[in-house]
Amino acid sequence: MRIVKLFILIIMTAGTLAGNAQNAEQGIRVGDKAPDFTLKDQNGKEVNLYQLLKKGPVVLNWYRGGWCPYCNLELKGLADKAMEITQLGATLIALSPELPDRSLTTIEKNALPFTVLSDTDNNVARQYDLVFKLDTETANRYESKFGLSQYNGNDNAELPIPATYIINQKGIIRYAFVNPDYKKRANPEDVVMQLTQLVRSSNNNKLVLVWSSDDPMVAERVALMFPHAAQKSKWFSEVTLVVWGPSAKLIANDAALQKKIGQMQTDGVKVEACIACATAYGVVDKLKALNYDVLPMGEPLANYLKRGYQVITF
Repeated sequence: MRIVKLFILIIMTAGTLAGNAQNAEQGIRVGDKAPDFTLKDQNGKEVNLYQLLKKGPVVLNWYRGGWCPYCNLELKGLADKAMEITQLGATLIALSPELPDRSLTTIEKNALPFTVLSDTDNNVARQYDLVFKLDTETANRYESKFGLSQYNGNDNAELPIPATYIINQKGIIRYAFVNPDYKKRANPEDVVMQLTQLVRSSNNNKLVLVWSSDDPMVAERVALMFPHAAQKSKWFSEVTLVVWGPSAKLIANDAALQKKIGQMQTDGVKVEACIACATAYGVVDKLKALNYDVLPMGEPLANYLKRGYQVITF
């Protein structure tokens, strides 16, 4: 396994480009608007790019097919980073001209934890200016060696240039790796690094206030007053109040504070509460009745920190 990972690293390092550079005449570029599309995944479910962007950034990876050993190495490298990409709030999607049943085989063979879409006839790849025609000699070789037409369901002898894009929530390309040399692919570590920078820069204007004090004066004068003012004055693009620890018991039994938080919610402040804390104080039902999101807060709080939110505590 270590030898395989080392080989993947060598292949990816050979294809590393600094920053957001793009080494090809083809392919849309950094700053371009990403064309929207809807394709079916390996299970026949429709997936729409712009719907995914409503949740967070999207990493798109084009590979030639499961018959391509370099593609399989690249997919395995991305699989190793899939959890990090998800923790950053992004969605990782791979596309190829393979038929759905072939995509399913590729997923199973490489144990891929992310969705693979079938871009049959390279219709979406064409929108992204990635399609090229194989010369006759290469087409014949790929057909005799791999059975390319059986993978793609046609004899067009067309393939996408391997490419990796990071698209922000506004649909703008923020990272692009496109190289006509199929042996050179984006380094998954570079993809994660670029994604991290993007996520942190886009979230640094979002506030998360973790309120743990059971002091009513702290609650009224600081923990509730500041996020409410921040939301109403648009000091931040998004404000979230997290009820944590003893504050869960305090708010569950204080009608005046409940009213203040209700006003905050009306003005757009999101309120979340730690279910472990609420359970310890026996106030889960009371907090849910107040329309707070009562949930396990360990991972969400860790993600707020990883994604560059402004997190303060009282």
